[in-house]
Amino acid sequence: MKVFFDALSDGVAIANSDGVVDYVNEPGQIVFAAKVGQPFPDPRVVKGVRDLAAGFGKAPLSIPLPTQMGSPAGCIAQLMPLPVANQYAIVTRVLAEKQFYEMTLKNFYEFIRIDLARPIKQFSEQLDFFVEEESSEETHSLVENGRVISERLQRIEMLAELFGSSPLVDQERLMFDAMISNALNAESQQLSARGLEVFLDGLDAELPPVYGSSVWLTRALRELIANAARHASPKSRLEIVLRCTGTHVILSLRNHGHFANSGLLKKKLFVPFNRVEDYVREKKTVKTGAPGGPGLGLPICQQILHLHGGRMTVVEGEGDDIIEFNLELATGAPVQDTQVLDAQQAQRYAHDMVALMRRMQTAKKAPVVEK
Repeated sequence: MKVFFDALSDGVAIANSDGVVDYVNEPGQIVFAAKVGQPFPDPRVVKGVRDLAAGFGKAPLSIPLPTQMGSPAGCIAQLMPLPVANQYAIVTRVLAEKQFYEMTLKNFYEFIRIDLARPIKQFSEQLDFFVEEESSEETHSLVENGRVISERLQRIEMLAELFGSSPLVDQERLMFDAMISNALNAESQQLSARGLEVFLDGLDAELPPVYGSSVWLTRALRELIANAARHASPKSRLEIVLRCTGTHVILSLRNHGHFANSGLLKKKLFVPFNRVEDYVREKKTVKTGAPGGPGLGLPICQQILHLHGGRMTVVEGEGDDIIEFNLELATGAPVQDTQVLDAQQAQRYAHDMVALMRRMQTAKKAPVVEK
């Protein structure tokens, strides 16, 4: 165990039930100057250990600490019992490193959003008008490379706007059938290229409207559909099912194909650039181009839903090659309070709320069928 703790970069100390240190690794000596044979130097940790030993606290117990390194951020100490009798682990993490990366990422997003957003947009628009009378092979290659760069830059700019500044969510009254149709049309080229059959169910039902931004929510659907199509088996089926459950509309999308291992599903799926390592490896080994991306589509989709008060969950289906995504959005009311409504808006809002209440009452009165 000593060899294991010595290999960690986090500060680790082991104390008895009285808070006296029996072991401390090198990072722990630097962070909080603990010494073997003496009580842990912070009385709050000593009290925490004694509380755990007496059964007054619940493990793991977190205690904020100042550090001996002059860091204003301090650190967090987590206390937990070890499988050895009367032995407690004190594990610390310095928060300065975490804050450094968070600040760096925030500054990067702000730089993209404020300084580069307009040039990226102009560059993309100018490519569409870049036509010469006699287009050479070099010119064609230049334009194609420009389109690739433009697409990558636009996605990073989109990511910066979503994660860096929490964009305002519009309060448009939106119907799912129109948004899904627009998203499928926008991704039709990829769907056709992979020979995918799209199965739709629930669009004919009387689905209630949702409120938000049609641009952003359609983008969320596009990212989800594109991601599912990219990882689907060729000539397989893409299933999209819509249903209303009380106060929410739920869209379920299922593809058939190899998507990701269970570790990625549980931990990294909604972290931007979560697939960069695999993506670069695939780029080097697959001559026809990597089948996946660096890991931007699903984080963008999840953040859009979050800003609309919704969420996305992932479920492993029957078999390793089936993954189901569930998008959930509230119905019947705007996400944010609307301060000013004109007469027509107020009438639509009231109509939606009445229809929503009727659906809820009907659901409560529905008879239960025993099997």
